[in-house]
Amino acid sequence: MSAVSTPSQPAVFVIAPTDVTVQVRATDAPVLRFSTSAEFQRWSRESSARVAAAVDAALAELNVEPASCSPRTQEVLAGLCAREIIPSVKEMFAACSSRRSFYRSWNDDVPETPAAFLTRVRLLELLKNSNAQYQDEQHCDDAAQGGTSAPSYPVR
Repeated sequence: MSAVSTPSQPAVFVIAPTDVTVQVRATDAPVLRFSTSAEFQRWSRESSARVAAAVDAALAELNVEPASCSPRTQEVLAGLCAREIIPSVKEMFAACSSRRSFYRSWNDDVPETPAAFLTRVRLLELLKNSNAQYQDEQHCDDAAQGGTSAPSYPVR
């Protein structure tokens, strides 16, 4: 099972009690399972560190050095890194006094639109989290299987 998802094959999130059988047809997609919506919400609230890491990774992919950005863009990026969840574009520029100034400075500093950047950040955050969870589960599966090479398809 591949733990890497792509834009055309994102991770699958399942919220269902543990006694409910769930069948996921896309066997190459990472699956994150939560037994309750409260568990999923706790997991998502712990994500501000993941958001900051995903923002940093997205900027690195685009070869953007935050220190070279305008103060307005730096402020927006710092606000984004401090959030628990990745906002919409509207939420992201709500702290800016002028929408036009926001877009002007953003376009001068970042080589893709704010919407595309946020999509990139969301994907990187999901990939990082689902890969880390997959590796943890794979380690447990390997131990439970006595380290066999038999494929396993973890569902948390």
